[in-house]
Amino acid sequence: MENEKKVNLPRVGEIATGTVVRVYPTYAILLFEEGWTGLLHISELSNNYIRHFSSFVTTGAIYNVKVISVDEASGSVRVSLKQMSSAEKRKAFLHKKIDPKEINSKSLEDKLPEWVKEENEGEFQS
Repeated sequence: MENEKKVNLPRVGEIATGTVVRVYPTYAILLFEEGWTGLLHISELSNNYIRHFSSFVTTGAIYNVKVISVDEASGSVRVSLKQMSSAEKRKAFLHKKIDPKEINSKSLEDKLPEWVKEENEGEFQS
């Protein structure tokens, strides 16, 4: 046990980004970059009734969630989507204004004739 890596657990109220690594019928386990895992229970997904949890939460999905409980002794963390305020949800999404002049689609434009040719050749070979 002495060789176990010490994980810095989050604080209650913190917003964190995690990846769903396992989905069960009523909860999911999320893995966070800092090395800790969090449990997202069906009751913390939405204020609306959720019939099939796995219809909303899928393995590999990335969510911004609010930490609602931390048990330092066991290392267990509970997280919520439902308890995030509208402002926290908006802030969690990164927005950046992009100047259209900064977008360079030259490489796509160069490849387009090649892609069209390949598509057309495939069409007539059937």
